[in-house]
Amino acid sequence: MRNFLSFGHDARRIAEADSVAVIGLGRFGTSLALELMASGTEVLGIDGDEDVVQSLNGELTQVVRADSTKLEVLRQLAVDEFDRVVVAIGSDITASILTASLLLQLEVPVIWAKALDERHGAVLEQLGVHRVIYPEKDMGRRVAHLVRGAAADYLEIDKGFAVVKTIAPRALHGVTLAEAGVRAEHGITVAAHRSEAGSWANAAPETVLQAGDTVLIVGPIEKVERFAQLR
Repeated sequence: MRNFLSFGHDARRIAEADSVAVIGLGRFGTSLALELMASGTEVLGIDGDEDVVQSLNGELTQVVRADSTKLEVLRQLAVDEFDRVVVAIGSDITASILTASLLLQLEVPVIWAKALDERHGAVLEQLGVHRVIYPEKDMGRRVAHLVRGAAADYLEIDKGFAVVKTIAPRALHGVTLAEAGVRAEHGITVAAHRSEAGSWANAAPETVLQAGDTVLIVGPIEKVERFAQLR
C-alpha cells in the first residue's frame, strides 16, 4: 500500500476545489463522504484502518490511511489547506478530541466534529470546534417525533424549533392562509406547499390549500406537532 506521506501534493490539489476532508470513515463518516461526493463535492477521506481505506478506493476523490492524531501527518496531508474538515471518528473519544485539537492548532477555518455523548460534545465545544453534531441522538429524536406524531417528516433546526411536513388540515381547505389566520391561531408558519400532482412552491398569504395538499410548517416543536395532529 502507498505510504500516506506521498499524498500531500494530491491533497493540496483537492483542497483548491469545492472540497471537504472527512477524518474517520466508519458508518457515519463513510455515509457523509459518499453523500458529499454525490453532490459534486471533492472529498479527501482519512482513516487508520487499511481495510476501510481499500474498500473506499475509487469511491472518494482520494482516500488515505493515516493517523490523524499526529500533527505532522495532518500537515503532510495538507488538511490545513481545507476550508472544511469533519472529524467523524467513531468510538475512540481520545483520538477524536486530539484530532480536533490539532485541526484548531492548524487554524482550519471550519471544523465539524461528531460527538458520541454530551460529555464528549462539551469537550469539543470547549476546545473551540465550530459545530458539534450528535448523529445517533439526533436521529433517535427525529424518529421519536415521527413515531408519536402525525408528521410525514420532521427536522429540528434548532433547540425547540422544527420544520415538519404534514397534510393540510380541513380548516385550511379552500381559504387563503391569511384568512385562516394560521400564525395567530396556531403559532406556526406555513412555509411551502405541494398539491398531490404538483411540485413544491413557496407559501404566501394568498395561498389557498386543498384537500390532499402537503405543507411544510415551521415553528416551536410543541406547536408544529400539535398542528400536525389536526385533520
